[in-house]
Amino acid sequence: MTPITFHNPALTLLLLLLVPLAVLLRRARCRRNVVLSEMGADESLRRSVWPDRLRIFAVTLLIVAVARPGYSPQRHSISKRGRDVVFVLDVSRSMLAEDAYPSRLEAAKNGIRDALDHFQTERAGLVIYAGSANILCPLTYDHDFVRFMLDQAMPRAVDFGGTTLLSAVEKCTGSMLSDDRKGMQDLIVLTDGEDHDTNNRRVAQLLRDHELGLIVIGIGDASSGSRIPIEDEQGKRVYLEHDGRMVTTRLNDEGLRELASLAVDAAYRPIGTAGYDLGTIYTSYVINKPVSGTSGSDTYIVYHEAAFGLIALALVLLLLAERMIAKPHSLAIATLIAYCAVSGTVAKAADPQTAQRFAEAMQLHQQGRHTDAFAEYELLEKELPFRNWTLSEIAVLKFNQGLCRLAEAEANATLEPRTALSMAHQAQAAFLAARRMSPSFRRPAMRLDSTARLIADYQARIQEEEARNRQFQDQMQQLVERLRELQRKQSELQNDVPSRPNPPARRRRDQSASNPAPTVREPETAGVDSKRFADRQRAIRQEGVEIEKQMQTLDQAMLPPGTENREAPTSILAEPLRFMKEVIATQELATTMLAQWGSWHDARNQQQLAVQKIQEILDLLASDDSEESDESEWDEEEEDWDMMEPSDSDPSMSESMQGQGDFSSDAAMQPLPVPNYSVDDILQQERGNLQFRQQQRAQGNQKSVEKDW
Repeated sequence: MTPITFHNPALTLLLLLLVPLAVLLRRARCRRNVVLSEMGADESLRRSVWPDRLRIFAVTLLIVAVARPGYSPQRHSISKRGRDVVFVLDVSRSMLAEDAYPSRLEAAKNGIRDALDHFQTERAGLVIYAGSANILCPLTYDHDFVRFMLDQAMPRAVDFGGTTLLSAVEKCTGSMLSDDRKGMQDLIVLTDGEDHDTNNRRVAQLLRDHELGLIVIGIGDASSGSRIPIEDEQGKRVYLEHDGRMVTTRLNDEGLRELASLAVDAAYRPIGTAGYDLGTIYTSYVINKPVSGTSGSDTYIVYHEAAFGLIALALVLLLLAERMIAKPHSLAIATLIAYCAVSGTVAKAADPQTAQRFAEAMQLHQQGRHTDAFAEYELLEKELPFRNWTLSEIAVLKFNQGLCRLAEAEANATLEPRTALSMAHQAQAAFLAARRMSPSFRRPAMRLDSTARLIADYQARIQEEEARNRQFQDQMQQLVERLRELQRKQSELQNDVPSRPNPPARRRRDQSASNPAPTVREPETAGVDSKRFADRQRAIRQEGVEIEKQMQTLDQAMLPPGTENREAPTSILAEPLRFMKEVIATQELATTMLAQWGSWHDARNQQQLAVQKIQEILDLLASDDSEESDESEWDEEEEDWDMMEPSDSDPSMSESMQGQGDFSSDAAMQPLPVPNYSVDDILQQERGNLQFRQQQRAQGNQKSVEKDW
């Protein structure tokens, strides 16, 4: 740990300019003295050497100040603090009901906005759900960004209608919250409780396993309820109907109370149609809960800034050089005045707390803890009005935020590609902000091109994934049609086989020896019919075998990329495949029985069993259709692609990804043109594109959901 350091040591080379500056000043002084001598002027008018010396000394101080010297190093330890809060917002169409003003959904949004105004050190995230769940905003200290994404929440912002709280809780525990923060994470659920797939015990179990706190805000009229206003295809306001009857939605107070009672650390607030302050509710809920973690063993060094004092001293010397009279004691007076100015300036300019926290974030970034580093940068940004920061330093802060977001995007690219795309957009916005604040800072400009290519690559991969999903849907539809055709052929063959060629077994047992049952004679065409029936059944069984192979191929194609060599979650075709094996075994047994006229009756029973099994498969595929589409279109976890890796041939990529975004800039880099577009332009365009894609996907999936509210 050196007592003095320079943040921009390369700029000390500017000291070489002092030599030509001294030569020019000496030449100008000599020529002035010669002119005065030729004019016969008094010796007292001749230029003294001291003003020139003061100027050279002032320029020296300015060059040293530009190199940003630091002194009096101090070592500090790293710590982190704050709770994580995820807002889980119900955006099903029942939330459009207007019993709460102006609607249940808007009342819930206003509650979230109020809570964000109360937050200080909490990280906030946003998950929306209906029949499926989407992550609109990962955990962040940027509450303005949470508010921005909250404006995007609407009923068509998820793939499927309906209401399933379990999908939202699984999304939170699987993709947003981390195990190392157990006991410091809370979910705030805002819903009317009208859950079409109630599974409160499973939700409560997930909350217990991850030690999550839960606040449930019940919104809506629990007694009379309200109708759901929607727009028809002509854009007219109508009310939602189901099976020809008007839909009335009510607050499911009983179900939400049951959920709160099953969870360990839960609170339920039945708001109904009244106003409420969610920030106050949350503050009272966490009043006795931990709000900070433990201090770490890692340390970092912070230097006091000396540049401001040197600049002040240089300005004083330049001022004195213009008025100074050539007397020996003048330099001592100037030095004394400059020292007094420097003492006050350094004390005011030095901000060890800010430098300490910036160095802490830098160290977290270099250790690969990008999420924690970004959180620390965000806290620093929120406190900028209270700090003496320059625009160039704020630009560096923004640039480092962008680097953290890109690293987080890379970490989430496999399981959460859409989240990674959102983080890449945030990184792009951060680079643009840094470039606008400091046009001379070249590194953000060099990162813009690579980030734009990365975003374009993400979008192309998403489109490819959507095309694969559509192809998968077509294959599923073909499978269903083949199963229906197989069921039809099996039913036709069963109807063609004569029923009961002999009396039932029970009836035969009831016959007494003295009164034997009449013997049923075998038809003359029995042999020909047996062969014909057996051949038809054998062909139907072979078609069942082909369908089973198609199901197995489709099941393998459904595996997410990268899970082929490790254990993957059970797919939706696991149960249908089991039933299909039973169908084939039943058909094989029926084929054997049809070869003999006496067992036609038992063969018909096996055929009927095969028909029932095929119907069970069709029912399973119909019930799992919405869940499968959710996992293939948004989750999976869901679409997978890899982030671009920095190569050795790309100096801007390799240097930036190493986290070397300190207060210095690389003078060797060439300047690039300043972008002529703003962060707001990019966010506005992406907002429109996102809403359009969500609405198109939701409208396409609407037919697959029975209760789309």
